[in-house]
Amino acid sequence: MVVIGLTGSICSGKSTVCGFLAELGAAIVSADEIGHRAFLPGTPIWNEVVREFGPEIVGEDGIIDRQKLGAIVFQDKAALSQLNRIMHPGMHRMAAAMIDSLKEKGVEVIVLEAPLLVEANWLDLVDRVWVTTASDQTKVQRCASRSGLSEEQASSRLASQLSDEEKIKHADVVLDTDTTLGEVKERVKALWRDLCSSEDLKQRVTNALSGRTKRTRDLYGPRRGALAPAAVLIPLCQNSGESYIIFTKRNELLNYHSGQISFPGGGWQEGDADMLETALRECWEEIGLQPDAVEVLGELDDMPTYTTNFLITPYVGFIPYPYNFLIRPEEVEEIIEVPLNVLLDARNFREELHPIEGVLVPHYFFDYGSRVIWGATARILKQFLEIVFDARWE
Repeated sequence: MVVIGLTGSICSGKSTVCGFLAELGAAIVSADEIGHRAFLPGTPIWNEVVREFGPEIVGEDGIIDRQKLGAIVFQDKAALSQLNRIMHPGMHRMAAAMIDSLKEKGVEVIVLEAPLLVEANWLDLVDRVWVTTASDQTKVQRCASRSGLSEEQASSRLASQLSDEEKIKHADVVLDTDTTLGEVKERVKALWRDLCSSEDLKQRVTNALSGRTKRTRDLYGPRRGALAPAAVLIPLCQNSGESYIIFTKRNELLNYHSGQISFPGGGWQEGDADMLETALRECWEEIGLQPDAVEVLGELDDMPTYTTNFLITPYVGFIPYPYNFLIRPEEVEEIIEVPLNVLLDARNFREELHPIEGVLVPHYFFDYGSRVIWGATARILKQFLEIVFDARWE
C-alpha cells in the first residue's frame, strides 16, 4: 500500500498523468475536488473565505466563484497567502480522512493530486512525491488553450507558484510532459510496473520477518568480555523492476573491518533510544541516508562477530531510487549496488571452514565480480536471503 503525492505547477500535465494512473488502477484523491467541497455554502472554509474576500466572489448558486477569487489572489501575493492560510489546514484534514478511508478498504495505490503539495506542507500525507514538469512556454500555451486565460494571465499564475526547481527538490520521480501523450503514457506505465514490483518486494520481506521469534546466533570461540551492541541496515531499492541491496566499502584505515564490504551501520552510542536509532543514525553519518527516507520492513537475528566482540542487530529497510548519497570518506570509500538476483545465484556463493580458537567454523563468501562479501556481513546476508527468498546453496 503506497500513497503517491502528484504535484506540479499549473498546466504541467498533472491531470494527464493522474488519468493514466487511474486507468492502471490507482485511486485518486483530488485536492481540487476537496477545494470545491470546501467552497460549498455553509462550510467553515466558505464562511471564512467570504468574510475575508467579500460577498462579490459568491455566485448566484451560493458557491464561491473560483475565477472571481482567482482574479483577486493571483494578482496579490498577500491575498494568496491569506487564502492559503484559510484553506490548507481544513483541506489537509479532509484529504487525510479520504486517504484513511481508502486504506481501510484495502486500496493498494492511492494518488493525492495536489498542485500545492509542497507549499501547503502536505508531504506528511504521502509516501512518494511525483512532480510533473514542462517548459514555461508549453505551460502558458496549454493554459491559454484550455482555460481561456490570456498568455499574460497564464504567465502571472505561473509566476505566483513555487518553481519547478523547488518542487523537484522533494521529488522521488520527475515526469517531463513536454513530449507526446504516448511517450508520457509509456513512462507512467513503466513507473507503475516498478511501483507494483516494489510493493511486492516490500510485502514479501514484511511477511517473512513479521511474527518470527528473534534469537542470537551462535558465537564461536571464547567470549572476550561483554559484546558491544551495534546495528546495521540492509537497504533495499528497485530500479526498472530489478531489486538491489546497497553495500558500502569501508575505508582501509578504519580500526574495525577495514576495507571490507559491509552494510551501513555501527556501534550503539549513549543517547540512541534503541538499536534501530543506532542503525539509522549510522546510515546518516556514513552515507547521508536520511532516516525518514527509510521504510523499515523488519529485523533479523542478532549476529555476533567472531573476533571483534560486537553483537549486531540487522534491520531491513526500503529506500528510494535513485538516492543522492553523501559519503563520509573517512569511513566509506564507495557505495556498491548489488543486484539481488546475483546474490541469489548459488554459483556466486561459497562456504569454507576456517579455525577460530581451535574450532572449525563455517565462513561464507558472496562473489560480485572482483568484489567479495564475507564476514559478519555475509552471515547476515545469508540469513536474510534464506528467510525471505528461501535461498538454498547446495
